[in-house]
Amino acid sequence: MVDIRLDEDWRLTQAATGDAPVVTDRDCILQDIRLESLTQEGELFYDRDYGWSLLDFIQADDSELIRTAIDTRIRKKLSRRDYIDTTSIKTQITFSEETLTVRVTFRFIANEQTYSIITSLDRIRVEVQDD
Repeated sequence: MVDIRLDEDWRLTQAATGDAPVVTDRDCILQDIRLESLTQEGELFYDRDYGWSLLDFIQADDSELIRTAIDTRIRKKLSRRDYIDTTSIKTQITFSEETLTVRVTFRFIANEQTYSIITSLDRIRVEVQDD
């Protein structure tokens, strides 16, 4: 996998030569997962299933049913990626005031290293960071 490297604000980066630097392999996959966590389904014109659509839950009350729906959606989306060990996917969901925070951990197949991505959103902004 190869993609254009984005900065922490999801803007294109630029090398000293003026070229757009690329990100490859594991870093490209992680960047893609972070982008998908921010995206609503249907926003990517060539893959209508791409996106976790977490904004669907921003107005929801904290309940076991809502947490299960979020967990199920994330597991389904990550399970589409054949290089992720689906048994390693874990979610930690917190609602605080008007913010929804989802921490997802997972491993790649045949790799013991755990990766973690935290997506936080409220009515105004969405943030993703590596743990």
